[in-house]
Amino acid sequence: MTFRTAFRPVRRALLVALCAAGIAPPALPGARAGEGAARPGSAPAPVPRGDVRRGAGVFISKACARCHAIWGHGGEIGPDLGRTRAGGLTDSELAAAMWNHVPRMWGKMQEEGIPHAIISEGEMADLFAYLSFVRALDEPGNPDVGRQLLQEKRCGQCHAVGDLGGTAAPDLRRWARYRNPAVWAKLMFDHAPRMVEEMNRRKIPVPTLEPRELVQIVSYIRSLSPSGEAELLEPGDPAEGGKIFQRRRCVQCHSVRGKGGKVGPDLGRRGWVASFTGVAIAEWKHAAGMRAAMAAYGIEVPMLTSQEMAHVIVYLFSVSYADDPGSPRRGAEIFREKGCAACHEKGGGPSLERYRGRATPATLAQALWMHGPTMLERMRDLGIRWPALHGEEMRDLVAALNAPEKISLEAKKEP
Repeated sequence: MTFRTAFRPVRRALLVALCAAGIAPPALPGARAGEGAARPGSAPAPVPRGDVRRGAGVFISKACARCHAIWGHGGEIGPDLGRTRAGGLTDSELAAAMWNHVPRMWGKMQEEGIPHAIISEGEMADLFAYLSFVRALDEPGNPDVGRQLLQEKRCGQCHAVGDLGGTAAPDLRRWARYRNPAVWAKLMFDHAPRMVEEMNRRKIPVPTLEPRELVQIVSYIRSLSPSGEAELLEPGDPAEGGKIFQRRRCVQCHSVRGKGGKVGPDLGRRGWVASFTGVAIAEWKHAAGMRAAMAAYGIEVPMLTSQEMAHVIVYLFSVSYADDPGSPRRGAEIFREKGCAACHEKGGGPSLERYRGRATPATLAQALWMHGPTMLERMRDLGIRWPALHGEEMRDLVAALNAPEKISLEAKKEP
């Protein structure tokens, strides 16, 4: 059996996992998608990113799933990359995690006879975008748990589920084909005020919902879809989401990293929600208050399509997990302290000047991927221990490489 043949079941399982999350399947292979530019405005522009669907294709075609799983679909050699969110990672934190993982990763690949795939800078940028997107999704729920929660939350007093339940609200089987969490965020925003009004009229306590509970309920509703039909969306474009956020006047009430309105919370702060389903829960909890505030300010309630909601959510996640500006001088100090200069300035290693002005965490991760085995072997020959890097240190290294010229440590230090 060849490596490619053995990998086919893993590839199929991963595609199933992507579709279960409502993601349109990737094209394999293909050129990278272009990136749009956000319109100027009071809210910050999204960080330029790769293409999520292309990144899914890279993850599959380069056999990353041979070692790594997404929600249990894939290999078991490395960590499950769908279960290591820990509140989300910036690109610098992701690159640092990859750097720290290199010695073990290359050792395991050699043990398993896994070929070293060539990954271009563009493909690495797409892969970073995909991994960031996956970590913002929720692991699929349990339909049995969801059915029990649906009863505990008394949803059946208004909603029918087939021949059972009430008639005051839509039959939930109508929504069974919706798999992408952005659709559920839209549904919660559109229907929450009427739902709450009807529950108050019937004297039904408004149920509290946590993100994981909604995941379980949605999992049960999805299981009711005849023949497994599903409505899939594109993952969302942060540049387009920034335009929609401006055009629909969201920025008049909400700031994004301190820029914009002050009526509602800042939606660019890190960790305000941990997942896409968390956005749906926020819509549920605050929909009535949001509509009242919009009415007071004469702002028309925006009726977003499901795809527009996906764009906005991806934009907000892109901004909230963007790296803060790094310190070029501190990056130059780290370059010396971690022993990088021993090879890249004095020991015959390649100069990193080719990255000046265009360095990103993804470009450094790509260089690491392509040259990591050689670097590791040379460092062992020289008796140099592989240094650990934190996300902030990776961010500062990128800033040093993007400085107009090389930082001289003999110069006056920054205050």
